[in-house]
Amino acid sequence: MLTSIVDITERKRSEEMFRHALDAAPTGMLMVDELGVITFVNTHIETVFGYARGELIGKPVECLIPERFRNKHPGFRIGFFAEPQTRAMGAGRDLYGLRKDGTEVPIEIGLNPLVTSAGRFVLSSIADITERKRAVAQLEASVRERDVLLQEVHHRVKNNLQLICSLMNVQARKLESLPAREVLAECKRRVLAIGLIHEQLYQSGDYGKVPFSQYVRSLATNILHAADSTGAIDLECALDPVTLPVDKAISCGLILNELITNALKHAFPDGAQRRLWVELQQKSNSRVSMSVRDGGLGKPPSFDEPAAGLGLQLIRTLTDQLDGTVHATSNQGTTVTVEFPSIVRPS
Repeated sequence: MLTSIVDITERKRSEEMFRHALDAAPTGMLMVDELGVITFVNTHIETVFGYARGELIGKPVECLIPERFRNKHPGFRIGFFAEPQTRAMGAGRDLYGLRKDGTEVPIEIGLNPLVTSAGRFVLSSIADITERKRAVAQLEASVRERDVLLQEVHHRVKNNLQLICSLMNVQARKLESLPAREVLAECKRRVLAIGLIHEQLYQSGDYGKVPFSQYVRSLATNILHAADSTGAIDLECALDPVTLPVDKAISCGLILNELITNALKHAFPDGAQRRLWVELQQKSNSRVSMSVRDGGLGKPPSFDEPAAGLGLQLIRTLTDQLDGTVHATSNQGTTVTVEFPSIVRPS
């Protein structure tokens, strides 16, 4: 008889160190063999699932799985051992564990295959994500409340601006002076231009940005209908899909209102081509170009003259606020172009 004796002191010491390391891990550590039998759990697993360690060792891992998922788990385990590979935490779907008291706990699981002299195992790292789920739910509820609040704010601002316009209409009817009524009409158009921004935001799912290309078409159409009910002025729009922050959108809306209004006042004497082009272009250098071109015979406006009217002064001031430029050219009609950065520069 030949007897072979091997000193396994170091192996035992290594296994003991390995188990101590797993027991001290900040997440739950659970080891299962190919048959689905639990061979090791650490202290954190006891805390998460409410079992004592001795109650789990030797039990099938399915005792920790809610009944509605239990039947499919052996197939998942067999598939994992057929093609073992590490799966990080958070990869895959939402998972739930079953506590000793019958309640479910949301968990995240990471899987690591292990091959030892005793066979093949899977070491599962398990984290209780109850607090994370609760925090996410609270955050989602806060976002929904914020969206409802912002929607209500934009709705009320729009209604209040419409009320201001109604008051201007009442006041205008009491004025005998035609110039005074025209001044009120100009103020009303500016208020309506701002109100249309808030209407777009009220209808939009993103309350921080305005779908400005839609706004441009709506504003231009509204101004022309208000100024010429016969529809004798043709409107052509060439609009790139542009979104702008609220503050930029309001400034651009007021500029567009002034440009179209100015064209209607001065560009169409008798015999002029009654056509208006509005263009919005998103350039490759993160700048936006907005232009209004008429087919009329009007003189190009001069924005730098001291005697420039209120509308031209407003265009110049708002363009400066946008950190943009404005210039006018005349060739078979007048074109006024405002160009500005679409991204807010850091201060």
